[in-house]
Amino acid sequence: MKALVTLPIKEDELVPVLPFRLDANSRKRPCEFEVIFVSEGVRYQYGFSVTEERFMEEWLLAYPHGRPQRLIDRKYDAKSESYIWGNMTKLAGPRKLLQEATRPKALFLSTAVHLNNEHLKPAFDWFKKTLRVVGTAGPRSDYSIELCKQPEGKESVLAFLRANDINIDDILIEEKKVGLSFPPDDMPDAERQRLLRKFSLRPYSLYKLKNNKVEKLEWFHESEGTKKLFEFAGPILETLKEGYVVIVDELDRHLHPALVGFVVQLFHNTEVNTKNAQLVFTTHDTSILNQKMFRRDQIWFCDKDRDRATELFPLTDFSPRKTENIEYGYLSGRYHAFPYIKDAALIRNAIDRLSPAP
Repeated sequence: MKALVTLPIKEDELVPVLPFRLDANSRKRPCEFEVIFVSEGVRYQYGFSVTEERFMEEWLLAYPHGRPQRLIDRKYDAKSESYIWGNMTKLAGPRKLLQEATRPKALFLSTAVHLNNEHLKPAFDWFKKTLRVVGTAGPRSDYSIELCKQPEGKESVLAFLRANDINIDDILIEEKKVGLSFPPDDMPDAERQRLLRKFSLRPYSLYKLKNNKVEKLEWFHESEGTKKLFEFAGPILETLKEGYVVIVDELDRHLHPALVGFVVQLFHNTEVNTKNAQLVFTTHDTSILNQKMFRRDQIWFCDKDRDRATELFPLTDFSPRKTENIEYGYLSGRYHAFPYIKDAALIRNAIDRLSPAP
């Protein structure tokens, strides 16, 4: 959703969406996205539906004084092969001009902001600046490396690592010459130089030994957990400092459960999280599944339905007691969203059918 809002799509390209593939009807229907967020003190409700060919609908409601104001209302009419625009009188600026400038493979929100509409800029900026997304492979270490190039930034990263019981005495960033052959010939020179710069910076760990000597350790020799914490350091510190929203897939990957709990508690600590930064994450770590760590409305589960589609539902659907052991309830299957483990005989049969390796 962030990419669709912030990155342009060329007319000869397909919109990069992937419908649910295991249902014939879903493959033909538009994908729908919606998010409710706060930007510059105003609550917004923004969403759109889209196919590979075009955006089908788009809507934006703002609540500056409690009552909703409809700023965007756009629907595609297949019969007339044109867009129908609803009542958008609360939107400041030349609405007609902006509507005519919006392409089928572009969002009105993005188009309007690129044409200098200040009224919609807070909503657009939430996607571009406030919303940060980290994938399953973990965050890239670019930002943490850039921080370590400055004394104050390096001390912040080291403090984050030490708080997580990673006792690295110092971090050294060295620049090495690299040659790139993979970028296409038509890549802009500025982008090529950015990639060259990115791959030329190498972090090293420095450890002070008992004999007053310093051991320099190649970064790839560090454990996956240490590398992940280093990569997390920059994004987490920046998110807490600026009040961003960061979304992390598999927060617990390569991390000890105590460290996962520590990172989560940073966002609950009002002395650390002074700007109401938000962490949204998935995890398989049940040790943090308790009411001391989370409110009941903050815990959601994922489960597969009969069509093998993923369903998302909150813990509050089960009306748990305030004293209920959430982890025990989950592991007991009370809240569903628990893998159905098959009999070990299936594995035994699979082993028996294996042919000898060549």
